[in-house]
Parts: sequence; C-alpha cells; structure tokens
Amino acid sequence: MSDALTELEPLKRLIVAYARSSDRDRYALLFALDARFAEVVRSTSEILIGQMRLTWWRDILTKPAAERPMGEPLVEQINLLEGKGESLTPLLTLLDGWEAMLDDFPWDDRQFQNYATARGCGFFGFGLAGTEALTESQAEQGRAWALWDFARHCSDAKMRLSAFGRSTEILKSHPRTDFDRSGRPLSILCKLMIRDVRKGQLAADLYSPASAARIIWHGIAGR
Repeated sequence: MSDALTELEPLKRLIVAYARSSDRDRYALLFALDARFAEVVRSTSEILIGQMRLTWWRDILTKPAAERPMGEPLVEQINLLEGKGESLTPLLTLLDGWEAMLDDFPWDDRQFQNYATARGCGFFGFGLAGTEALTESQAEQGRAWALWDFARHCSDAKMRLSAFGRSTEILKSHPRTDFDRSGRPLSILCKLMIRDVRKGQLAADLYSPASAARIIWHGIAGR
C-alpha cells in the first residue's frame, strides 16, 4: 500500500481500489494531494498565509526531484510517479483551483468558472494519466464534479446552493460520462454526483451501505 493511499479516508480508498493496478498509485496521490490542498484552504484564516502554503506545493511540483525536500511522503510519491514519466502539469492546474478558493465569498460567475475549470480539469486530467486534452464531455464532467464537491463541503448556504445549481445545469447539457477503464474512479465520482443531481439534494452521507454497494457494483461492472 502506498503512503498516499494510507492518508485517504475510507470512501476514497474504496474508490481507488477500483482503479487498474497500473493506475492505483496515481489515483492515490491525486486524492491525497487534493485532500491536502483542501486542508490548507480549510485551515487558513488569512489569505496571504494560505497563498504561502499553497506556493510551497507549487514549488514542489515545479522543482526538479533532486531539489525537493525529503521526509514528506507525498513528495516522495510525486518523485516516484514523475520518475515513471507522469506529467505533473494537471496537478498545477488542480492547485490553481484550490488557490481560487481563497477568494472571499460571495463569488461571481467568473470566480465560479475559474475554480471549476481549474480544479475539475486538473483533477480529471491527472486521473486520466496526466492527459493534456480532455474531451469536451470529460472536461464538463470535471467542472460539474468540482462544483458538486464544493457544494458538499461549503458552510455558506448561498454559495452551496449556487454551486450545486451550477453543477446541475452542466449535467443537464452533458449528462453522459465517457471514461474507459482507466477512468473508473472518475466515473464512480460522477455516479455519486449524478445521483444527488437527480434527487435535487446533496446526500448526507456518501459512505452509507447503499452508496458503498453502488460503488462496488459500478467498480466491477462499469454500470
């Protein structure tokens, strides 16, 4: 088990388990880094401090491996995957999305768009083997997912409703996912998102027995 995987909460471990064995370390790092960036934003009370902490990660992702600090398990995992030829560019885009989260609420259309595009496309891009060119449908699913996940974790009621509404609007125009086996963890996330959108409300608990059963079935059968 990779160090990145041990950092994940049970739901995300279950999702990563349905990645192909060759993709599992990449998805584990993706989920772990996304969670680490989230913790930076969540624990930041001053924008400048948050920016400095995210800049540290930006430096990590742009420096040569030999210049990165030792002793941080996620940095070691970054070095390992980069050494296997993985592109870190989508992770920088993901980081842009989290940096956008430091903007004060409420947000306008541009701020929502910038956040959703950066976080969604960065997350989905790295998940799909660091691809530089998501299909239009994949990119739209990524944006919808970023907004849905924002809504699930936002404590501001108006921002939460706005984000969920925007996610719903995207899915009305792009209801299908088009991921092959390499994107199975992403299609699982999309299934969870689409379930909430169809019900018109955010599920209180994504890791309920019923949700776990759906994840297991989709993970195995792809349906």
